[in-house]
Amino acid sequence: MVEVLKQNLKKLYSTGALHVTIGTFATKFVAFFGSIVVVRLLTKTEYGLMSYVENIYSYALIFAALGLSNAILRYLVIVENQYEKKQYFGYIMKHSVIRNIIIMIIICFVSQFIKYPDNYADAKYLLPIVALLLPFQDLVNDDLYTLRSFFENKLYAYVSFLVSITLILGRILGAVCDGVNGVLWSRVIINFLFGTLGYIFIKRKYFCEGKVDRLPRKSRKLVNIYSFQYMITNGFWALFMLNDTFLLGLLLNDPSGLAEYKVACVLPGNISIFATAIGVFVAPYFTKNEQNSNWVKSNFKKVYLLSVGTVGAVSLGIGAFATPLIEFMYGEQYLNIVGLMRVLLLAAFINSGLRYTTANILAAMGKVKYNMIISGIGIIVQIILDIILIPRLGIIAGALSNCIVFTIMSILLMCVYKNILQE
Repeated sequence: MVEVLKQNLKKLYSTGALHVTIGTFATKFVAFFGSIVVVRLLTKTEYGLMSYVENIYSYALIFAALGLSNAILRYLVIVENQYEKKQYFGYIMKHSVIRNIIIMIIICFVSQFIKYPDNYADAKYLLPIVALLLPFQDLVNDDLYTLRSFFENKLYAYVSFLVSITLILGRILGAVCDGVNGVLWSRVIINFLFGTLGYIFIKRKYFCEGKVDRLPRKSRKLVNIYSFQYMITNGFWALFMLNDTFLLGLLLNDPSGLAEYKVACVLPGNISIFATAIGVFVAPYFTKNEQNSNWVKSNFKKVYLLSVGTVGAVSLGIGAFATPLIEFMYGEQYLNIVGLMRVLLLAAFINSGLRYTTANILAAMGKVKYNMIISGIGIIVQIILDIILIPRLGIIAGALSNCIVFTIMSILLMCVYKNILQE
């Protein structure tokens, strides 16, 4: 048994799976820790203003390059010829820059004509700063996705962690030196440096040989369709995550209840780290072998069971110790949310353990349109359930509707997966 465990660990280490998993956890932990430090360095007013600006930016980020970054993880994997890889890479990078500059200009222009609430009037001057961030943050993502597409898992993990810790240190230094302005400018500068240096490194390492012809029109069309579908799916998912709190606030008009719901969501919301770490590692392999149905079927079962087992074990562990965890993290005043958090843990298990794994693999195999359609269905069902249940059941209705919606989405995605295998 010990020898088998050693061999499995060696295999995980050699393929980079261990690096990706540990790197994902370390990156999330550093980001979580850094956010706590930044909260302490800014006043409540400053932190509220920064959160307001960054929230608006997060919506704009959904449209970054109209989803072109996601095409890297597909087309640089399925294409074997280095010449064609360079064609795809060149097209994606060039058009990402053009599209992001256009989006950046639109944000800068529109930000000057928005009527802001009195407490957020300074957002008019801060939004142009974060608009500058968009092309550079997307460039960093392009660099990291390119490393993954070449199965450079160890390097990807190291660079991801380095970028994350540098961004956190920059935010802390920026907060100390110049408050909100310092935090936002630190993000722009650090993403610019990492994005540019990463692009130069990738060009020299993988695409240094001569010029190539323009990517054929048919290939450009496929790239743009895939990217757009991915962007819409991500947009639906962003709306999905915001709907609960929005509808709870609208239908209950209970700030303390909404606060309890948001606190109860913290631990269940972070369970996705485990499924994401697995998904980040396996996705390129499913892209590479998407035509080999036997390989897909065999490895899908392994990945699915691993995700279900890992997420399930973590969910059960947190649920079992929910009371002491909540008391330790938030104090006795939040002990009344134990039941709510356990329902949210069930929803998180269904979402991360069951739904995400299938959706991630379908996207890796180029079937992202099904994710888009099912996400749209999920939003409609979620809104209907919330409107019906929230006035009757209160804040727990949001958790119950999530359980139902995630179950429906998981079943639909599994049906799509099985149909694809039978084609």
